[in-house]
Amino acid sequence: MQKSIVNRVLFALLDNMAWLLCLIFFIVFSLMSDRFFTPRTLLNIIPRVAALGLLVIGQSFTMLTAHFDLSAESALGLSAFIAALLIASPELGGWGTMLPAWQTVFIMLSVGILIGTVNGFMVTKLKINNLVYTIAMLITIRGIPYLISDSTSASQLGDAFDWLGGGRLFTIISEGKPVGVQVSMVFMVLAFVIAHIITRYTQFGRNIYAVGSNREAAEAAGIRPDRVIFAVYIISGFCSALAGWVLAGRMDSATMKTGFGWIFFIQAAAIVGGVSLKGGRGNMIGAMGGVLLWGILDTGLFIMMASPWTIDAFRGGLLLLAVLLDALKGRYLHRRALREQMAKTTIGLADKSLGLETMKAKGA
Repeated sequence: MQKSIVNRVLFALLDNMAWLLCLIFFIVFSLMSDRFFTPRTLLNIIPRVAALGLLVIGQSFTMLTAHFDLSAESALGLSAFIAALLIASPELGGWGTMLPAWQTVFIMLSVGILIGTVNGFMVTKLKINNLVYTIAMLITIRGIPYLISDSTSASQLGDAFDWLGGGRLFTIISEGKPVGVQVSMVFMVLAFVIAHIITRYTQFGRNIYAVGSNREAAEAAGIRPDRVIFAVYIISGFCSALAGWVLAGRMDSATMKTGFGWIFFIQAAAIVGGVSLKGGRGNMIGAMGGVLLWGILDTGLFIMMASPWTIDAFRGGLLLLAVLLDALKGRYLHRRALREQMAKTTIGLADKSLGLETMKAKGA
């Protein structure tokens, strides 16, 4: 009994490791630098990783079904770059169309949805391996910006377009200086809350977990796995385009390499947040903890003026930790499930006939 309680406590810690690490690093950086624990710094942590957070939401949807969308970073880059080309003036790298912000946003979101639709079709209808296919799409989409424009970047996208990524909801005064509460911070938190409600409290969300846990059992229960998987790829593409909007708005520009190299950060944040590589396990609140941890590490190391190599080492370490945590949780759940199954059988752990008294009687 006592061992069971200890195991449950350890599993709870593993399942919420992202939030525990957030608290630990928050305390460490606060003690190491007086510039960390300030309203300006704290209010800037989430905006720094808001675009990453939206990508993690999309990736979590696909990972919960035991699939991957490794093309997400390229979908972000392409949608952001197309938006910048559409809205910027020719002098600043644009195509010269100079579309209104709402039309530009509609087009870039359509690009993301289209990419998600193509991914979903290839994976569910043509049965292409999702890992290999989305890696191929990652490379292919990354090359498209070089084909559609001679400009390497486009900037000055306008206040209306920049509002989501760089706008402020209101301003507070801290130490005599104004500090803005950014739109992207509230937007990312709201997006995670909506994603959590969808995955936890809707039939579609329950279908996602069912497909990720056991596809054959889900199909036997009347769920159509291909439809669920197709839908999560569309959601991932949509989230990638939203992330592109947030990032381009924050930077007031986009380049051919916007979002380049983010895919491992996305995976690390999702996995350390508790989303399993094998599907069917994890939640969006935990994934948000993984994103927040990434933001705290980036912000803290930047304030400490750590070298790029040190930052990369911490990022790599976080990815290794994420994989280790996933393996430990998977091993624990497998052993627990095996123990429960054995306890239900006539020769299992709960079989009274295997007691000492019975054994002695048989020996007699």
